[in-house]
Amino acid sequence: MLIRPVTRRGFTLVEVVVVMAILILLAAVVLPSIGVFRGDSRPRAAADVIRSELAAARGRAMIEGRPYRIAIGSNGDRIRRAPDGADFAEATAFDRTDGNAATVEYAFENAAAELLSSPSVASDSDGTWTTIAVVLPNGTCLDDNMVVGVRDKEKNDAPLRVQIRGLTSTSRVLPAGTEVR
Repeated sequence: MLIRPVTRRGFTLVEVVVVMAILILLAAVVLPSIGVFRGDSRPRAAADVIRSELAAARGRAMIEGRPYRIAIGSNGDRIRRAPDGADFAEATAFDRTDGNAATVEYAFENAAAELLSSPSVASDSDGTWTTIAVVLPNGTCLDDNMVVGVRDKEKNDAPLRVQIRGLTSTSRVLPAGTEVR
């Protein structure tokens, strides 16, 4: 008579409960720290978008010999770069950054921007766009020392600030609480 070994076809309830308890414990420890890895990446990315659009506007203004305007949407979730003029808001725009496009308009990802200083150029008559910089053909900005605040839409933290220097048409990111010079 042959005795066949008994093969097990599943797990006991106790084994399943122990494994589930270990997984829940690991999730409780790991999940809260995932947000720390992200940090201020959303506002930093939006600040980088503003800085890159300023550089693109400066380059185009100098090459084409006409001023370029950079503006944020009235609710702060979009940015637009286009030749400055009466038709700024109506010009057809690409919805992504494109080196060949004179006019671009696209949304910030989970971030919002707001102008923290007063420009000499007023917002559009319909209030759709708030101008943050007008870059002149000589490479300078119309206004000096403009400051744009950028914050995460989901958090109510102090905003990062982007300072736009008019004389050089350059910008720098200032951490929250840093004094503007």
